[in-house]
Amino acid sequence: MGTEERSGHPPARRAMTAGEAKALGHPTRLRIVFACRERAMTNKELAEALDTTPGTIHYHLRSLVEQGFLEPLAPRSGPRGSREQPYRATGRSWELAGSAATLGALSTVATDELLAAAPEDVVTLTRLGLRLTGEQRDRLVERLGAVLEEALASSRERAAVPDGAAAARREVTVLVAVTIEPGRSATEPG
Repeated sequence: MGTEERSGHPPARRAMTAGEAKALGHPTRLRIVFACRERAMTNKELAEALDTTPGTIHYHLRSLVEQGFLEPLAPRSGPRGSREQPYRATGRSWELAGSAATLGALSTVATDELLAAAPEDVVTLTRLGLRLTGEQRDRLVERLGAVLEEALASSRERAAVPDGAAAARREVTVLVAVTIEPGRSATEPG
């Protein structure tokens, strides 16, 4: 994990640069970053996990490394003495505020994850239509963010404890979207 993730403090969110938005604007690249969150993975491991080719993964890795979303670790010996290059997510993607460029890719990945889940694996799925003022909406987003940051910190702590590692391997995906009514400005009172 990158410096931001290892520090234990949630990074301040900022707008994406054009290069960062482009790097995270493809579903395969998002899947790669998500796959490398908890453990370093090689090109071949990523291709197998994401059901694609090593060439496709290699193409996407370059952009993710250049933009700082992945970091290459020390090469290691693979089967039959081959040299393997593992990559690990830096946590940089979590310090960026959403952008229009990544919305489509994130929607695709989230939809794929939800559709791939067995009914018994969906813990809860709720859609609420709320009537909130802009201030109430902002407070809701702030509170949801705090809950997610707390859960993320707890997950990292558990994963860092050797005897807690097995229990921490059961990944939970949380999808949260707060949108405004189409045609309304985010600054309009709700």
